[in-house]
Amino acid sequence: MVACGALVVAPGSDVYTPQDLAHKLVGLDYGNGTAYAGLQMLEGAVPREAITTCAASANAAERFAALQRGEFEATVLQEPYITVAAKAGCRLVSTTFFYGTWVGDPNLDPEAQAAFLRAITRAVDRVNQDKRQYFRYFLQDWAGRPEVDALVCEDFDLGRIQLKRPGPIPERDARWAWDWMVSWGVLEGSFDPARQLDNRVAAQVAARVL
Repeated sequence: MVACGALVVAPGSDVYTPQDLAHKLVGLDYGNGTAYAGLQMLEGAVPREAITTCAASANAAERFAALQRGEFEATVLQEPYITVAAKAGCRLVSTTFFYGTWVGDPNLDPEAQAAFLRAITRAVDRVNQDKRQYFRYFLQDWAGRPEVDALVCEDFDLGRIQLKRPGPIPERDARWAWDWMVSWGVLEGSFDPARQLDNRVAAQVAARVL
């Protein structure tokens, strides 16, 4: 899964670039991919000591509402709330893409995992053939919220909807992510591929997916 995160400010903000957020409060949903994406966008633009964050709701609708109330200068959103924010006149000062992951329990039947991955692979191929046909799935979890119900396909930038066939996490990527989170104090200790990456199940599953 590839997710898009956007660093968003309210329409009246004087922030136009990530550099403008130095020492300004950014609301992040700590522990989630959007929060990590936010830190990566910020640290690419300002020194770490200039990054100022606070805990914000993991619910994107609530985070967007808090941004509009002025509780913080910026936050990170995913679809469909990137589109909701843009339609409301908010400014996207930075966007990035990041991987989401599934974790397979070694006690789960490899056949069941393989069936799941085959279904995901077919879905990725179908959506990539015609993204407009499937954009409505971005709205289902938020049905009933007026700002989401008002969206139509033409409102979306389909370039922000990226899908890739599932595959194992490369060790170099896992090691980099581990070391980066250690540097932020989220994790402790050294990366141990034997403990952090158990690809035995992945190998069994991959043989059944092909």
